[in-house]
Amino acid sequence: MKKKSILLYLVTGLATLSSCDTNLELENPSQLTTTSFWKTPEDLESGVATVYNTLVDNNNAGYWEIQAMQLKENRTENFVARNDVQDRYAVSYYKNDASTVLTGDIFKALYIGIFRANQVITYAPQIKNINEVKREQLVAEATFLRGLNYFNLVNEFGSVPITTSLVQTQSDYFKSKSTEAEVWNQVISDFQFAANSALPENYPATLRGRVTKNAAIAFLGKTYLYMKDWAKAEEQFNKLVSNEGSNGYGLLDNYSELFDGKHENSKESVFEIQFSKVGGSTIWGGTPAERTRATTMAQECAPGEVGGWNELLPTTVLLNAMTQEKTVTGDFDPRALATLAWNYPGCIFYNSNFESKFGANAIWIRKNQNWWNNDEGDWKSELNEYAMRYADVLLMLAEAKTMQGKVPEAIPLVKRIRDRAKLPDISMTGWTKDQMMAEIMHQRNVEFAREGLHFFDLRRWGTLETVIKTSQVGGYQLFTPKFSYYPIPQSELNNNPNMTQNAPW
Repeated sequence: MKKKSILLYLVTGLATLSSCDTNLELENPSQLTTTSFWKTPEDLESGVATVYNTLVDNNNAGYWEIQAMQLKENRTENFVARNDVQDRYAVSYYKNDASTVLTGDIFKALYIGIFRANQVITYAPQIKNINEVKREQLVAEATFLRGLNYFNLVNEFGSVPITTSLVQTQSDYFKSKSTEAEVWNQVISDFQFAANSALPENYPATLRGRVTKNAAIAFLGKTYLYMKDWAKAEEQFNKLVSNEGSNGYGLLDNYSELFDGKHENSKESVFEIQFSKVGGSTIWGGTPAERTRATTMAQECAPGEVGGWNELLPTTVLLNAMTQEKTVTGDFDPRALATLAWNYPGCIFYNSNFESKFGANAIWIRKNQNWWNNDEGDWKSELNEYAMRYADVLLMLAEAKTMQGKVPEAIPLVKRIRDRAKLPDISMTGWTKDQMMAEIMHQRNVEFAREGLHFFDLRRWGTLETVIKTSQVGGYQLFTPKFSYYPIPQSELNNNPNMTQNAPW
């Protein structure tokens, strides 16, 4: 089912577009476009496919591909970067600046996604012989994806330019920055549009991975949460949690099944980034039709002993956090066992005894690693990444309630997360807001390690600097508050006369 979905939706669409690249500029958001491509319903479908593709395009630092995924983790206390890739090492050790190429690539990739979404939104009305509901759904998908790109931009860079239309004149090339508040309002507008559209709540198996109405609601709630508008965040999350009977959301009983490749697009998946070993064989470079829809993240994070590149290294700080509490039977938290491999009794990693193969003191990533395989001949992985899990919705709703003083209403939500992990049933009755938030913070760290959320959690909680410096991990001595965001890339400052750098960079 997965192969059929990705093949029909992404690869076919990208192959179609690659033959039309003289008419449809998809790579350069600073060039004029023509209307010659946008004629048929299939053209519109293909256009939407290219917007999805920016999320996973390794050639342009897609936000859920290897470069951005590692940068989201290696600037926390939980991971550090190997020093062979200069830019990733610089970010991990708080030595990056406006000239750091990889962060500039992320900036570019997010605007490519916005540009492509704007094309779909602009040209959709002129498509003939298309079902009107289908047209509305495709526009809603593109609008959500535009909002997602702006969410990631404002979250990573702060104040950035907003563009919701195509370039018409030379003066349109150079946009000035909008304020952070204005960018967040654009995110809200896009997510609200998608949430109120004709998007379905669920798709058949062959179309899983596409944006749903519920995904738009969840990300709208997350946006309000990041803006500290707790009441509006609670309102959105309640729409999902109060309707589990109809929307089908829930937690998988076994945490490890989330990352075994056999239970993807499950009831816990709100928005899942799709990878598959279809399409071409090229990972870097080539035309869209020549590129694989797989990822090399498994090789990036695997130990050198099995042919990996050991680029993202877990710390003892993370291991200690994940083993802080045992289960009711005295075992390790199943989230620790699914996320990390280390020298505990009976640990098997890449079909080998851990201590004899990797050493007594090593710690490696197990989550999303194909660790049950040992095929060094083909490291392309089709394990999906989660942009939003239902566990995230539950914990964000618990946080929104807690921050409004509704601690008793947060208890059953947090309990569901603890129960799935088989942790002891502790009494949270009578807890203060601070006590509940401490528990939510810990659970989010353990639940979502390696999924790219922790840095942004620490920042919005106001604990980022304290946690980094207390950890004494990597370049902690160099951390200052300016590293809470990436700087506007130097290439953008050089090419856009209306662009200025964000403070305090």
